[in-house]
Amino acid sequence: MPVSAGNGTRGVDDQRIPFSRLRRIVAILLAKIAGAISRRLQWGGGTALPGLVAEHLSPDLLGFLLSHVPGGAIFVTGTNGKTTTAALLRNILAADGRTVLHNATGSNLTRGVLSMLLEHTAWHGRLCVTPDSIAVLELDEAAIVQALRQHQPSSIVVTNLFRDQLDRYGEVQTIAAALRSAFAQLDATTALLLNGDDPLVASLGESYGGPVRYFGLDDPDLARDDIELAADSHYCPHEATPLQYATAYYGHLGEYVCPTCGWQRPERDVRVTQVALQGFAGVSLTVTFPQEELHARLRVPGLYNVYNALAATTAAWHLDTAAEAMSEGLNATVPAFGRAERIEFGDRKAWLLLIKNPVGANQVLRLLAAEDGPLSILAILQDRAADGHDVSWIWDVDFECLASAAVTTGGRRAEDMAVRLKYAGLQDVTVIRDIANAFDRAVEAMPANRTLFILATYTGMLEMRRVWAERGLVRQFWEGEE
Repeated sequence: MPVSAGNGTRGVDDQRIPFSRLRRIVAILLAKIAGAISRRLQWGGGTALPGLVAEHLSPDLLGFLLSHVPGGAIFVTGTNGKTTTAALLRNILAADGRTVLHNATGSNLTRGVLSMLLEHTAWHGRLCVTPDSIAVLELDEAAIVQALRQHQPSSIVVTNLFRDQLDRYGEVQTIAAALRSAFAQLDATTALLLNGDDPLVASLGESYGGPVRYFGLDDPDLARDDIELAADSHYCPHEATPLQYATAYYGHLGEYVCPTCGWQRPERDVRVTQVALQGFAGVSLTVTFPQEELHARLRVPGLYNVYNALAATTAAWHLDTAAEAMSEGLNATVPAFGRAERIEFGDRKAWLLLIKNPVGANQVLRLLAAEDGPLSILAILQDRAADGHDVSWIWDVDFECLASAAVTTGGRRAEDMAVRLKYAGLQDVTVIRDIANAFDRAVEAMPANRTLFILATYTGMLEMRRVWAERGLVRQFWEGEE
């Protein structure tokens, strides 16, 4: 017997709603079981497997959970600095009295974000949050496109776009095109917070219909005469003409203008106007907002972390966060695991420094070049999926500045690194593939009371920390701050 359209529609809805809820409950239960097994067996501490299981069983679960965060979500993406920027912003918002959901382990695919959210989710599917809860989520350049299909955040921070893992991402123009297309699907409620010193990142805001805020550096004392050879994006996005730089800070970041069409660096809403670099001890900086200035100190080193602080404070400023909370949060932030992380053992110490592309590696080398005395270095080069299978990028890194250093190379591609260092003019190079043995050899060869600087690609960094954790020197990264 025929039924009315209204009754028929209602009947379908009545069937679909319980089924979708049941599917979420099953996904959450099995994901939690997978997480428990992962932690028990030390398979990454449950930072990705639960989310992978949940995504397979309930593909829309990420968007469902994020829609229940009262303060909304802030997505942080870009090539370099995502982990530190997100950590800085988390600490700023926590100092402002907010409860922050944050994928602090750096597991930045959608499965990693979902794994973190599942830790705060009851078995029946309710996200355990407070009225002041907000999400600060690090997402890699490809994962954010997937995440935006499920959830529209309150704001998106883009730190920079550099050449990285070409076999996975493609060239920076390809990444920018994917981001631009994803942003075009958003409504005007999401704010884009963009690095105006990066030409390609700045261009993402040109045709966007919602609010756009730019940040950048304005300290001529730190400027170089021209961009580095390893710069990745120094052409006008409209004319394909090489940009002219009045100031260049690092990579292709700086003050630029197109000599053909006049396109130039946009006016920045938030700027760092004074910087005092203090080597590995950190950075002092002055951040200038439209109505006030903020003086702060970072315990993370390097010019690249000045940009990370800029990105974090811009996001906090957009949320009307008090300057006192910004200063407190910046001052409280210690290096994220593997990002200028320091350990001490006996009469020696070591710094673990993540390198993954030419521009980032060159910034680390600038830090090392300022150190006194001969350097002892362990360079770990891997080619797993998370590192990028193509390691040819090391030929664009300025290893020549390490000519007097004693270097041990380790990892799956230790020989490739050794060849690069030989061509850079280094004479004291030892090759030991096994990372634990390479570390021990580098320590043994180092004079007493000295520091070992460890330069490692992503999985090399994780392997080095695993060795340290087994020796009781650090906690595993998923076990929280030490």
